[in-house]
Amino acid sequence: MKNIFIAGSLAAMLFVSCKKDKAIGTPVEIKPDYALPQAGASTADNNRVVQLFNDYGSYFLYVYTQKDFEWTQATSTGNSRIDTAVLGNPQYVGAMLDYLNDVWLKFLPADFKKKGGIPYRIFLADSIRQYRTGYPPGMEYLYTDIKVSGKAIGFAGMNSGLLTMTPAVKTTRKLALTTAIWNYYLGNNIVDIPASFYNVSNYTAAAPATPLNTSNPANVEAYRQKGFLPNGYNAVSGAPFEWHNGAFSWTNAKSNDISAFIFNLTQRTDAQMASYLTYPLIRQKWDILVNHFQTKYGIDVRAIANATY
Repeated sequence: MKNIFIAGSLAAMLFVSCKKDKAIGTPVEIKPDYALPQAGASTADNNRVVQLFNDYGSYFLYVYTQKDFEWTQATSTGNSRIDTAVLGNPQYVGAMLDYLNDVWLKFLPADFKKKGGIPYRIFLADSIRQYRTGYPPGMEYLYTDIKVSGKAIGFAGMNSGLLTMTPAVKTTRKLALTTAIWNYYLGNNIVDIPASFYNVSNYTAAAPATPLNTSNPANVEAYRQKGFLPNGYNAVSGAPFEWHNGAFSWTNAKSNDISAFIFNLTQRTDAQMASYLTYPLIRQKWDILVNHFQTKYGIDVRAIANATY
């Protein structure tokens, strides 16, 4: 009898639920995040922005709010930090697109651009300022060429300076943009690193007792033989900065190692790298990465580094 009662109850509930069914109304329209074209740029430049969105699903925006760009406050040091984008003059949208293509986009194949190579939002700005409280008037702002924020990147420089930029300045900016963009790719798993790269060097060796620098050439030589590159260079003297100094940096040896290789792969010319590539393990790891990025993503990382203006 209990089973009959349960079955009857279920049937009654089903009948009632069917009686209460109503027709589904008109679907709610999901509007795009931004309306293109935006107002201010020429028709030709707006057409380029629209085409970039149609091709790659990425918004290249020159009209946006500070909330769009990002507002961040950090108090870990006792000072607030506010990153602010100053909107550029729309008449320079075309010149800005040319600039970004020359230092970044032309090196990427179409498929890679569609699969995250271009973030969802690109903010075109005159300048990007960082306000720091507690500093004297006139010294409270820092400026940067690029700001990565989540799935968006802001680029500064959309102003008359694009029309008079020297090759040296363009190269310097390319290097700064390349560093931030490739950190973004790695951090968001847009590109990966093959296991074969990490299988070459020994990451369990202890750090040297004395620093790696020109005063300790034996240490430098030993670590080159182990397959390790510098992670930067002095802008004036060209002297290398070594990441493997001290116990702490050595606990993050793998991440430091790949960062150093990506830096050199994308920023140092063939001539600058020639002496390093005479070391067998450096050369082996180098070739692994060059082939990996070319084969899997269609990116010639050496073309990025060797580009001149």
